[in-house]
Amino acid sequence: MSGHEDIDDVRRHHAPYGARHPIPTISKYREEKAARQDAAMKADDDEQGVTDTTAALGSGQLSNKDNEQQETQQQHHDGDEQQQQQDDTPKDTSEIDPGAADPRQRMKEIKSSKKGKDGNKKERAEREVTDPVTHLPITIHDFTDQALENVDMDKSYPQSDGIQHTTSGLSEKAKGEKLSKDKTRLQQDHGELVHRFPPPDFDALRQEMSTIANKGITFGLIGLAVITFSGVVFSKFIHQKDGSLSSAGKVTWFSLMTVGIGGAAVLTLAVRDWISRRISNVFEDEVWEAQRELVNSDARKHETETTVWLNSLLGSVWPMINPDLFASLGDTLEDVMQASLPKLVRMVSVDDIGQGSEAIRILGVRWLPRGAATDSVTQDGGLTSEQQTDQGKDGEKDDNTDGEGHEIQEGMEAEDGEFINLEVAFAYRSRSSSDSMRSRTKDIHLCLAFYMPGNLKLPVWVDLRGIIGTVRLRLQLTPDPPFFELCTLTFLGQPKVDLSCTPLTKHGLNIMDVPFISNFVQASIDAAMSQYVAPKSLVLNLKDMLAGEDYKKDTTAKGILMIRIVRGYDFKMADTGIPLVKDGSSDPYVSVGWAKFGKVLWSTRILISEMEPHWDEHCFVLVTDEELNVDERIRIQLWDSDRVSADDDLGRIEVDVKEIMKNKESNGRMQKRTEGFRALKPGDGMPGKLEWEVGYFSKTRLQKCQYEHQSYDPEIRSLDDLKSKVNASCEKKLREAMIKDGKGDKDEDKSELDQLKEQEFKATEDAMIISAPPPEGYPSGVFSLQIHNIMGLELGRLSKDKSDKASDGTDDEETGESLPSAYCTIIINHRKVYKTRTKPQNSKPFFNAGTERFVGDWRECEAYVSVRDSRVDEDDALLGIVHLPLYEIFREKSQLMGTWPLAGGIGHGKIRLSMVWRSVQLQAPPNLLGWDCGTVEVQHIARFTGLDETLQHARLKFKTNLDKGKMYANREEKNWHTKRDQSLRLAVHRRYASCMSISFKTKGAFKDDTVAFCVLWLKDLPDEEQQELELPVWKGDFKRATANCVDEPGERLGTVTLTVTFWAGLGGAHSGWANKDPNLRDVVEVINVAQDNHDFDKMERKAGIVDEEVSSDSDSSDEEGDVPDGSAGQKQGPIDQAKDYKRREQGLHRQHRGLMQWKIPRTAKWVKHKAESVGDKVEGVFDRKTGQTGIETEV
Repeated sequence: MSGHEDIDDVRRHHAPYGARHPIPTISKYREEKAARQDAAMKADDDEQGVTDTTAALGSGQLSNKDNEQQETQQQHHDGDEQQQQQDDTPKDTSEIDPGAADPRQRMKEIKSSKKGKDGNKKERAEREVTDPVTHLPITIHDFTDQALENVDMDKSYPQSDGIQHTTSGLSEKAKGEKLSKDKTRLQQDHGELVHRFPPPDFDALRQEMSTIANKGITFGLIGLAVITFSGVVFSKFIHQKDGSLSSAGKVTWFSLMTVGIGGAAVLTLAVRDWISRRISNVFEDEVWEAQRELVNSDARKHETETTVWLNSLLGSVWPMINPDLFASLGDTLEDVMQASLPKLVRMVSVDDIGQGSEAIRILGVRWLPRGAATDSVTQDGGLTSEQQTDQGKDGEKDDNTDGEGHEIQEGMEAEDGEFINLEVAFAYRSRSSSDSMRSRTKDIHLCLAFYMPGNLKLPVWVDLRGIIGTVRLRLQLTPDPPFFELCTLTFLGQPKVDLSCTPLTKHGLNIMDVPFISNFVQASIDAAMSQYVAPKSLVLNLKDMLAGEDYKKDTTAKGILMIRIVRGYDFKMADTGIPLVKDGSSDPYVSVGWAKFGKVLWSTRILISEMEPHWDEHCFVLVTDEELNVDERIRIQLWDSDRVSADDDLGRIEVDVKEIMKNKESNGRMQKRTEGFRALKPGDGMPGKLEWEVGYFSKTRLQKCQYEHQSYDPEIRSLDDLKSKVNASCEKKLREAMIKDGKGDKDEDKSELDQLKEQEFKATEDAMIISAPPPEGYPSGVFSLQIHNIMGLELGRLSKDKSDKASDGTDDEETGESLPSAYCTIIINHRKVYKTRTKPQNSKPFFNAGTERFVGDWRECEAYVSVRDSRVDEDDALLGIVHLPLYEIFREKSQLMGTWPLAGGIGHGKIRLSMVWRSVQLQAPPNLLGWDCGTVEVQHIARFTGLDETLQHARLKFKTNLDKGKMYANREEKNWHTKRDQSLRLAVHRRYASCMSISFKTKGAFKDDTVAFCVLWLKDLPDEEQQELELPVWKGDFKRATANCVDEPGERLGTVTLTVTFWAGLGGAHSGWANKDPNLRDVVEVINVAQDNHDFDKMERKAGIVDEEVSSDSDSSDEEGDVPDGSAGQKQGPIDQAKDYKRREQGLHRQHRGLMQWKIPRTAKWVKHKAESVGDKVEGVFDRKTGQTGIETEV
């Protein structure tokens, strides 16, 4: 798959909460609400000013045109404003109000009335937005309390004052003449539902009946005439010549008369019956035709349909719905409240959510036109034309446009395939007015728990009194059941929610509504719902939801950008020099991030006092649909690091991501670039240039080796089999539609078939990819890990009394004080990369959160999921871990969802996880695909070639960014060796930005002098591969040589031969460094748990995992005497017991046993860690920082 295909295949995806999608908060919602209310009032004041000016210039009477405008504007007000106007109308009365003659009292009444209207207008906040369903402009407003009070829940249709009036109107935005009809239709009011047979067209019916009567009479008369004529003719034949009748003639004449009369009677009855049946059929046809015409008229008017049957069905099913289906709603509300808690409250949880027995009512359903949903909406409100879309796909770009404002708005992408648009009005009002808990459970309710300082729990019962709103839906159709795939949902205005909160206490009355808590909860609900008010929207995959597949089948990332920063030169000198003391210079480093997002994703190391920096570092950046939808640019920015003040901007380089993806030089390969820096202000230049490389690598498609191992469809074993099966399947699915539309445009049918084939091919190919193991030859890719939920989470009971008491119970608790407040962390390659939000005291916490990361080699990747208990005044306890070696997880297929038990902590439970692996078309050398932290092992002997006697007798000092070691000269064997002939193990972090230096030390007058040095850049070492290296010995600027990655840092003197191995991962050599960082301390604890559980079979072979007592320079011994095990033959004395406790101390404390089973020692340990953290922060006040991102979180 290429960059062009990745750009075209842009999907709408809403990622979990993160940096780009932060959890909504009450404060942010109130700011947005106040802003739109002020904008609405300002627009109303401007309109009112124009009206007042017109009234002042006129004669006091409105023209007909003005009356029409006033009537049109009046239709946009809801029922509460109409009621207010009716109340203000003077009424006929025989009594005189004493205050009516008082001008002051009259002025107060006018001001009060105006204030009430202005307040209502402010609360409604009418505004024009772009509808994400139809992509047309629409005027919406927020629902008010009056609208909620006026809604009639006893009826199944919306009232004029209970449903929102939506308008589309004429907009200043250029939408095109082809959309004018849709705008006019969307402007119409929500009318009262009419579902009956209307009267027929009487004119047409009269004409039809006249025609039938004329035909009947004519047919009858003709028939009688024929019978009469026939009788006269036959009578002449039976009469004799004299005109008399014989006896036989009389009988014959009588028979003919009888037959004629009978024929006339039969004819009369037949004509009568024919007329009756024709009139009845015509009447029924006209009635049904009137009904069809009404349906067509309603469709043209887009009026609502009756929802009696839908409400009856919903009312019957509503009480039977499993409340667990609403867990995600409670989870979202809990996140919003948790992010907006005041300092007095420690945390809040949604302990229970119930839908009650009173169902939500559907007030009305409207069918909407397609509108402009097939086009995308740009940032400036315009629509993308087909020509622009084709140019974008072909990679063409107009040089005369600057591109600003033409990016597609988020959630406004063009819809593919067939779809339908609907508008639904809904409302809910509780019927129970009793204070008894049994009656209140019939309403929609929540049970919240607020946790105060001191772990005091305040349970609160929340009743939903009412809600009213309007929602628009766009349903994407699919030939396969359930026939709906993607659903785009948006609220037309902020729905109005009314609720009450009552504290639940064991002692005292529970009938008081607490306004503070009610306002807080209601604001939280409003903040959560505001995320989906137009122009914002929510996209749901109904097909996966109805199938019960809530896990990911593909990664969000489309591919990766590999960026290599080589060197910079000729840039600005940020730090001025001091004459005769110090020359001017800069302390440069380079950051990589998104230009529009503005967040730094990665940065290089800082080079002190360097005007020609050589970094030679690389990074990997994931590219998702979010970046492509907004036309993101990658930003390479040069900074000057300062200790105290803010870092200085020395220039930036910005490149369009789509340009990188389309360019043949950078699509699937690395492109070398040399570009000059630019200033923050467009058009201004900055001195200096940067040499860097960039390349885009998309995800691999189905490889030949995967056809044989995929389990999705055993019949498909080649690309030809896949194409033939997809073609046959699509033609069969669209056969009926193609026959139905056979008289239409054949090109359109072919286009629809081709589009379906393309979608079906990609869906089948993706399903086959995840059902097969990762392809051979592509070890690098994107790893996606999603945490769904934990089941049966509880703390292990250490007290015997508590265990005995707990054994008396039979039901498992879902919420309570004895349950942990859990959160999860994801660790990849011994680095903590992600942290979820905390779920307060719940045995079944739902997270539905995860992350995606680039992994250099999936065969060597180790992932962990750790679950911790958030605690006050003590370190967060480890509840358990899950070890996920990718070489075992993806051995048979590239996607897996399952349940794993939590082990190694103080808790119990099972966690549900889903993982996806997608390889990318990157085939980098092995040395660039390793871990970022590890241990460098240097064998105990080093040899030399071509060195003089002074260097042969010098002492070697090995140093990394975390550790150091020594070797001493052996004059007899003419080499260097360690003291105890043990290998050196040197800890390293940020391995791809650091080196291992070897300095030749000789004794000087005051300190040892560095007479020569060697430099080994660790980026050149592959993981876990022993190599014998010949390192050049240099003489020159040692400090600059260890900071800048240059080929020749000085004069070459000889070579040193070493045997070096890089062992990936944290180990004992990192213990001193890791203890200073709480995140690293947590990672080390997880690794130790994995070791104790014997779940570290592969990592045990790595030299980085050693006992913590082993020092890096191997000068100390770890030999200890055997400690008796305490059996009958090996009794332990006090000293032996102390040694045995010391040996098992770490595991016991982690399980909260031994000394740590009491809270006081745990609190003392927490205080110690806090003090150390404060000390480290004080020491690092003047440290240089690059602003690189830390751990990704949801909050």
